[in-house]
This record gives sequence, structure tokens and C-alpha cells, in this order.
Amino acid sequence: MKLATKILVVAGMAAMLVTKPLLAGDGKTFKDKVVVEEARKWWGASLSTGWDSLYMFRGVNVLRFGDSGKQSYGSSLYWTQLNLSFMPTANDTITLGSWMAFGIGRTSYKELDLTANYTHTFGDLALGVGYTFYYYLASELYQNELNATAAYTFHLPWDSITVTPSLTYFFNLGPDYHNFDRGTGAVETASSYLYARVDSNIPLYKDILALAPWIGFGTSFDFNPKVDDSSSSGFEFFTGANNLEMGLGLPIKINNTISLYAYGAYSYQWYGLVGTNPSTFWGGAKVTFSF
Repeated sequence: MKLATKILVVAGMAAMLVTKPLLAGDGKTFKDKVVVEEARKWWGASLSTGWDSLYMFRGVNVLRFGDSGKQSYGSSLYWTQLNLSFMPTANDTITLGSWMAFGIGRTSYKELDLTANYTHTFGDLALGVGYTFYYYLASELYQNELNATAAYTFHLPWDSITVTPSLTYFFNLGPDYHNFDRGTGAVETASSYLYARVDSNIPLYKDILALAPWIGFGTSFDFNPKVDDSSSSGFEFFTGANNLEMGLGLPIKINNTISLYAYGAYSYQWYGLVGTNPSTFWGGAKVTFSF
């Protein structure tokens, strides 16, 4: 059937339904039955603030400083994050974000991250690309990084449980760490990091309380340093398996605006990552305001 014919047929059926009750004895027309859906929201925003007992970043205990130059277990971190999202279509999301962190305790560490990410969904498949600018205020170091992510959500046939495996690749654009003393890069240019992770969401009480376990595995491509006593710097960047981590989160929805999240996590690394114990436990909590 040609397109013009189809349009005429549909229009004719709609006209009939508007003036004729749908069912005998119903008394309501098609027009009365139509529910006008709320216009699709094309933007969103969230403000989060939280605390972590350690600053664990890609398997490395970043804030492991102690007295007299000796390494201790590490310092905790307080941070605030603001995200603005724009949804030009139902399947496309552009998110601009900022993350500001402060070391608590022995260190005056300060870090500002600016992010821009784009995600497109194909049903349960999500593909994304992004950019992150890292600026370390205390040392005036900075980095530019690209990322690409693929994730797929499986819906288990009971109790609305979801399982989402994902793979994210990070690529450092520079500047190079060899200019460390001149206040530029912190890692090698063209180094990268691959992170494979599986997340799950297990509802406990409606959409208010859930368990969110995860497990992840990282691989360094000249991105992270390991201890090397033979080197003049005392470390070297390496390529290989980085660390295995796992954790358990507890998301709590207070209302449509406020949500809470607490977690505990464990990481095991076998490569002698600088400043990091072979086995590390840490945890944290945050509150998020969504608009």
C-alpha cells in the first residue's frame, strides 16, 4: 500500500473513533481516552558531595603520605561534583561535569577535574566517548585524557535484577611526565588504561533500597608506576595486569530529588604499585541532589 493511501486510511479511522464511543456502553470517545504524555525532559542536573576513606584511583592509593617521608596507609578525601546533562534525543546524552577534591589529614592535596561525555543507547547497549581534564592544584600538574566505553545491561527474569558488564579504555594525551619538575604532566604521554567491570543492581525494597555489587579488573599500558629500586627515580611505568577490585554499594532513594549511597571496597595488586599495599580496603559515602 502506498504511503499516501496509508495516511488516508489512518486519518479516516481516527476521525471515526473521535466521534464514536470505543465500546458499547463506555460513553467515552477516543479523544477522551488519549493521555497526553508529559513532554520529554531534555536536560538534567545533579550535585553530589561525598567522602572516601582513601583516594583509590585505578588501583593506586594516591594520597599515601606519612611523617618524615615514610609511607603510611593514606589519607581520606572530601569531594563535590556537579553534572549537567542534555538529551537532544531519547537515545543521546551529553554530560558536562566538574569534580573538586580535597585531601583530609596529613595532605593538602587538591584536584579539579572537568569532563565532557557523550553517550548513545541502542536499547540495552550504551556506547560513549569522553574527555577529562585533570588539574592538580597543589603541584600545578595537569593531564588531558580521552575515553571510550561500551556497556550492556542484562535484565534477569526475577525481581528486576540487572547485570551490566562494561569496558572502558582511557588514553592520555599529555603532557608527558618527563616535564614533572616544570609543572606539567604526571604520567607518560600516549599511556593508557583498560578497565573491565561488571555491575549489578539487586532491589531490596521497591525502588528505595538496593544492593549494588561490582567487580573490576584493570590493565596498565605504561600508565601506572611500580616500585623499581634500580631506577634513579625509584619507580618505572609498566604494562600488564594492574589490579583486581570488588565492592558492594548501598543506594538509598529518599525522594525524587535526594539519594544516598554508601560502599565498601577491596583491591588486590601484585605489581608493587607505588604507594599501595598489596591488599587495600576502603569505603565511603555520598549524597546526591538530582534535578
